[in-house]
Amino acid sequence: MDSTMQQRREEIQAKKAKLAELKRQRELRKEAQASRPSTGSPDIAQPTPRHPDNAKRADIDELINKLAGSRPSSTAPGSPSGRKTKRPESGISIPSQSSENETSTTYAHVGMVDQGMQTLSIGPLNTVFEFDAEPKKQKEVITYNKGVQTSTDWTPQKSRGAGASDSERDDSPTRSPRASKRLSRREKERYEEIRGMLRKEIEEEIKAAQQTSLETAVEQPGSKENFPFKTLSDEELAAMESSEDFVNFVERSTKVLERALDQQLEYDILADYTLGGVDVDEEDEGYGSSTGKKGRRVKEIAQFWDERWSKKRMISDLGFSTKFPELVLASYTKNPSAPHDPDGLIQVWNLHMHDRPEYIFHAQSDILTAKFSSFHPNLIIGGAYSGQVLLWDTRAKSAPVQKTPLTGSGHTHPVYSLDIVGTQNANNIISCSTDGVVCGWTVDMLSQPQEFLELSSPPPAKTDDMAVTCIAFPQSDPTYFLAGTEEGTIYPCHRYDRAGAKAGVDGRVKYAGHAAPVMSLDFHPAKGQIDLGDLVLSSSVDWSVKLWKVRPPAATGASNISAPGNPQMVTPILDIAREDLVYDARWSPVKPSVFALVDGAGSLEIWDINIDVEVPVQKVSPSDNKRGAFASMPSGLGYMNRSLNKLAWEKNEGKRIAVGGMDGVVTIFEVGGDLGGVETRSEEWSGVKRLVGRLEGMGEVNGK
Repeated sequence: MDSTMQQRREEIQAKKAKLAELKRQRELRKEAQASRPSTGSPDIAQPTPRHPDNAKRADIDELINKLAGSRPSSTAPGSPSGRKTKRPESGISIPSQSSENETSTTYAHVGMVDQGMQTLSIGPLNTVFEFDAEPKKQKEVITYNKGVQTSTDWTPQKSRGAGASDSERDDSPTRSPRASKRLSRREKERYEEIRGMLRKEIEEEIKAAQQTSLETAVEQPGSKENFPFKTLSDEELAAMESSEDFVNFVERSTKVLERALDQQLEYDILADYTLGGVDVDEEDEGYGSSTGKKGRRVKEIAQFWDERWSKKRMISDLGFSTKFPELVLASYTKNPSAPHDPDGLIQVWNLHMHDRPEYIFHAQSDILTAKFSSFHPNLIIGGAYSGQVLLWDTRAKSAPVQKTPLTGSGHTHPVYSLDIVGTQNANNIISCSTDGVVCGWTVDMLSQPQEFLELSSPPPAKTDDMAVTCIAFPQSDPTYFLAGTEEGTIYPCHRYDRAGAKAGVDGRVKYAGHAAPVMSLDFHPAKGQIDLGDLVLSSSVDWSVKLWKVRPPAATGASNISAPGNPQMVTPILDIAREDLVYDARWSPVKPSVFALVDGAGSLEIWDINIDVEVPVQKVSPSDNKRGAFASMPSGLGYMNRSLNKLAWEKNEGKRIAVGGMDGVVTIFEVGGDLGGVETRSEEWSGVKRLVGRLEGMGEVNGK
């Protein structure tokens, strides 16, 4: 430590000595400058040379050139000599380099300064001169743009219609053959130039025609404006057909025309109102319709299948839009024979346009479930096989506008079930994957789940793992839901902690009855005079549909706790056995006693439990007009040919049902007034209430 301090002191002493030496030399230079004759200016006097002969002039020039040569920066463009200015504080004056007036050049008196003094004055001369003559460098500002990084000119991307991806636009049947070609850059530039010239010519011709019409209007007041008609060449026609605006215009206008034509086809312009009357035969409803009482008829009204996108894809989910009832959403799995196409696909079909979809949306993974947002009519929510929750917007392109990350913060297993719960101002997306993880998301942010809940099997289960296949929320309580599992058991679950139960699976009650995976769960809509919201319909691949009366969360409080590890078993109040696998069952949104189901045999069955609990009131199958992926197969191949795995009711009136299955065909049926429609009678609600009471009484008797 002492040696370090001593070394530091020596360094300080050396620096002080050096500073003293510098001060002494500065004083000597000041004394030398003060002893020189001065004329009152900062520059030294420049007397005329006393030896004007050429020899001495040459010697002086040589000496001055040597002195000037030791400062190479003096001839720089930014030097003082280049600007014809004097050097301040210099001991020797350098002659001006101007060639305009060489006779006026003055020279320094070298002889009046001795060698020692000259040595002292030359050192600071170099330092002062180089410092003053150093040109100020401007700080270089570097900006980057597209031109720096690419060789082609950048043009902003033009907006395109919603649902129009690159691959879709290339293969869309509505696009012209010329527009579907991939143009080279030179052809694009050429076509753009042609379009610009045409636009300019048309504007000039319109202006000329307007001026002519104004001139002739005075002579002929009744004359009409005559705009010019231009015939386009083949190259100009190709340029116009390849423009983005033209293609978008054709897309929009043809859709409008197809909708208008469909509306007109529904009206019989040859109807004879003097014939028929009340005694018209109601039996002939066409192919795909069922017979029976008029109010219970089921009629097929439309089928949707696209040759380009629906081929070899299976339907994974269906849904109607609540805002626009004519829009039907269908999600599809991947096409195994088209590896370059996107795996996930959603098509939005319009009931007034049967030949092509209204919108097409893509995803990188199979879409297993999808639905329209009831609170945002432009948004579509979907769950993927990769575990992502995706969000599409009908106002945007075909790719998702938001999606959850592929990280551990969300789902890492396939998402087979999701729902949107809450109110218009406060709603959440609830998704559930097959590993039992339930996540809550907000529409504004899908990067991080707002809720994370991991469901586990309650004791006495051998493992904690719970493979959830479907979830369902009641209409009245968004914090409580049922979860169907692969083992066939249905568990009540809570999103949050509540009195007597923690968040997660409520292990005190379980609904046991199915012997195979539960495929669907659906709470009763409960929109009538009597509250039927505790009725739940479940379907399973054990060839059955079961009706449950679910106990509300308050009824499973601390007073009803069974022995630990021995949950209370609840059995269904109605068990309906079918002839095949039942993939989906849904309540009618308006009729309290009506529900529909689809099975592996390809049948749609409509049930009315007020009429019969043993057989359906109607049973119908889709027609073979569009057989989709199995068009080349002969009919009668069982479930591989016509299996139906999803159905959806239209929510507003409840008169239309959409069904779809393994062949990728979406079929729309319309039901009669007794099975659908907004008009309901009070006895329908009371009849269901009485039936439930009777079934509960029978169950208690059988249980005893």
